[in-house]
Amino acid sequence: MSGNRLSDGTVRILRIAVISIGALLLLAALIANILGLSTSSGLSRNQIACGAVGLLLIGAGILGRRFPGFYRSTAVMLLNIIVAVVLLDFLCLMLVKVIDPERFERRARKLEDGHADVLENTTVQGMYIPYVVWRTNPVVRSNILTISEDGYRLVPGASEDLDAFRVFLFGGSTLWGYGVSDSSTICSYLQDGLVALLDKPVAVSNFAQPGFASTQEVIELLLQLRDGNIPEIVIFFDGVNDVWNAYASGQVGGHHGQEQVAARVEGRSEEFEIPPIFEQMLKHSNLWLLVTSLHDNAPEGGDVDVEDLVTYNTMGLDRDSLAAVVVATYLRNCAVVEALAESYGFECLFVWQPCIWIGAKPLTPDEEVLALGGTEYRFNSEDQAYRELLASAYERYEASLPDTVQYSSFAHVFDQTSEGIFTDISGVHLNPMGNEIIATEIQNRIVERDILLEMMTDLAPEFSGQPDSTALSN
Repeated sequence: MSGNRLSDGTVRILRIAVISIGALLLLAALIANILGLSTSSGLSRNQIACGAVGLLLIGAGILGRRFPGFYRSTAVMLLNIIVAVVLLDFLCLMLVKVIDPERFERRARKLEDGHADVLENTTVQGMYIPYVVWRTNPVVRSNILTISEDGYRLVPGASEDLDAFRVFLFGGSTLWGYGVSDSSTICSYLQDGLVALLDKPVAVSNFAQPGFASTQEVIELLLQLRDGNIPEIVIFFDGVNDVWNAYASGQVGGHHGQEQVAARVEGRSEEFEIPPIFEQMLKHSNLWLLVTSLHDNAPEGGDVDVEDLVTYNTMGLDRDSLAAVVVATYLRNCAVVEALAESYGFECLFVWQPCIWIGAKPLTPDEEVLALGGTEYRFNSEDQAYRELLASAYERYEASLPDTVQYSSFAHVFDQTSEGIFTDISGVHLNPMGNEIIATEIQNRIVERDILLEMMTDLAPEFSGQPDSTALSN
């Protein structure tokens, strides 16, 4: 036996010692939670590292003198795997840039903000705002869409003059202008219409937000009044989101994604759980980005099984009773706004928006497809229970309207319109033509209520007398 070689007895003792130490490390990693040595549930990174070292020592003890050769072979194999993974990830990066460059740009922006994996699954694509929960994130700006740093949609031509005639509009994604340019929103068309009526500056402000319900809008109005931002007219454009929230959660007066937000506040959300290290690495890789791009760009699959949905109907709640509470809650919100109007000296209008499933609009072939619903992005639209709740709520709202033009239902505003108006499976988003029709109808309500005559002293000459409600469409 050579002088630099250990005896078989010594090797045996070392192997036993190494195996014993490895077994202790592996055991400690597995029972750390029971012993109170770990501060988190499941396997922490330290436990995984400790277990890996334990397994390595056990392997070294079992292999004995063969371990150095085994170690070199394993190291070479792992190095080859790492090189292959890096090359694959780089190739995936190049493919994503070619087939889906917008997704890559969105991911890059999210990585700049941090927590990209969390932001991918937010309830709305927005930024947190106290009390109203969210507003639109300015990072969604594009060549047709402008968002202020405060999270509001731009209204082109709105005056910045302190003496301007100020109109505030509140609503959800339809009023916000989903799918249309800044110049084609309801608020933009209303701005143009009022400028044509008055010979003084006009400032229409779009305070709508995607997913907003009426209670959030009332709070948004309160925030504006608190900050000294006082309008001449306030207009609420609602209906579907209040019904949708009740449909999805069985609760009235809440907001979109209420359960997800509650889970975050209460620390129950999945994002607070540390996922396995392999899952974290995979979701931050370009391979994952490529797979999600291919999935989202693939043709839509079959119908969504509405029997799997969790809704007010599956909760056993009565449709008409729930609809009645939705309308009653909305009208109480309106009463709060009326009280504010009296205190702050502004006028207010309340409008329920048109919907593809309500009214008698002759649908185009494309709209008929949208009305069928049932995609993964708006699965509820296929559910008859959703449509029935909508119909019940609209019926009760229209039956509850006070005998005044202060309250309106636009459910039938498109009944004589044969052209395509609705643009997607939501059943409420409108094209520029639809938005212009809505803006004109709102202008008509303003004129019918004599708001301009009551609040303006320098109307254009042709409107110095009693306004004609048809003049606005000329």
